[in-house]
Amino acid sequence: MKNQLALSGEKIVEKIYPHLLHHVGLIRGEYLLRELNQNILLASCQQFVKDYLDTICHLYSDEEVWYRFSELTNAEANILDGTKEYFDERHPLFGYRGIRRLLACPDEFQAETNVVTEVFQTKPNLSVIFPFVNDAEQLKQAITVLRQYGFTGKVGTMIELPSAYFDLDRILETGISKIVVGMNDLTSFIFATVRNSQWHDMESPIMLDMLRQMQDKARKNKIDFAVAGYLNTSFIQKMNQMGIECILHYSSIPEIFDLEIDHPDHLKHIKEESKKLQRRTHDTARNVECLQAN
Repeated sequence: MKNQLALSGEKIVEKIYPHLLHHVGLIRGEYLLRELNQNILLASCQQFVKDYLDTICHLYSDEEVWYRFSELTNAEANILDGTKEYFDERHPLFGYRGIRRLLACPDEFQAETNVVTEVFQTKPNLSVIFPFVNDAEQLKQAITVLRQYGFTGKVGTMIELPSAYFDLDRILETGISKIVVGMNDLTSFIFATVRNSQWHDMESPIMLDMLRQMQDKARKNKIDFAVAGYLNTSFIQKMNQMGIECILHYSSIPEIFDLEIDHPDHLKHIKEESKKLQRRTHDTARNVECLQAN
């Protein structure tokens, strides 16, 4: 079974190991923004995302390319040049992430939709995915806005929250074409733990039962179903044995397949630079608080 490729802004020039990975199951929009350190409201950022999507859709012109709307935490969004909406939140996992931020910041939603709509005019293999969805009602609201802004391509959703899992029957009725289960977040929320902890077990019977249930419902509704995240070889093999495709990060290819890639440090570099900016912003805010207190 072939799996799918996930990209985070890597500048590829050809299809990546097409004998192992077919179509681009996920482009994580937030990493394009974080690479530039710019909000999608800025014209230069919009052009950067457009050019990237044009390139990837051209390389995979005979296959699907799924772009996921930016899934920024509050801390990540606040440090971007051009951000206008600031939310004061202390926990990085909760709050205005993904679809929540899109609906709370309509200017950002429209700007990002305008980009994908423009690309879609000449690259009809482009589809979009909504991240961090609460439930069917929220997803329907976002799809309605998306259509009003002019995007007519296929739409998918992430299932990362327990609430979305429990509302799956209604989510399947929203007109989506694809479901991607975000294993890192869903496992974290199910077990109330953080990634890489002893309790974060994607392969637990609980998680596998949930996946089987979602897979069965998606299959009955003729909706594509896949899982994504930072996945190890054991989990990937289990999924493939169950007939579930995995969306594998470009950066994980050396570890999973023992194969070389041209940009092994791309994702690591973006994360490091972003964390530096977040620390700097946090330190500045603390200094201001101290000065005001004095």
